[in-house]
Amino acid sequence: RDADCPALFCQHASLRILLIDLPLLGQLADAETGDAAARKIHDALAFGIRVQLSLHSQLLPVIPVKKLARLPLVFTDEHGLPLVLHAGSVLSYRDVALLSRGRVVVHRKCIVTAMARDAANARNIQLIKQE
Repeated sequence: RDADCPALFCQHASLRILLIDLPLLGQLADAETGDAAARKIHDALAFGIRVQLSLHSQLLPVIPVKKLARLPLVFTDEHGLPLVLHAGSVLSYRDVALLSRGRVVVHRKCIVTAMARDAANARNIQLIKQE
């Protein structure tokens, strides 16, 4: 939190944050920069840095999927498996076909097609529908 961010961003191409908490995710989703950590993540994105956030699996049902999916962030779970946040109203085969493993988080009103569900099962992709 006390690092000189512009100097670090000039030296590194990526930023990885492990086990980010829900309040910080909310601030990122709402583009709030009141918190120093949220401000530095937004600064990293502005510099073109690849930002990867690691989330605990228990947070997946409650994260703001639609807002976070718009941001150029890479998400993983606590084990390093990829997380895809799908903000669309329908999850189709096309959305799952290129994925090889991990989890896809969809909001509660999202319709998951039968082909998408079958493709996810065949590729060991866990579909998480929010409550």
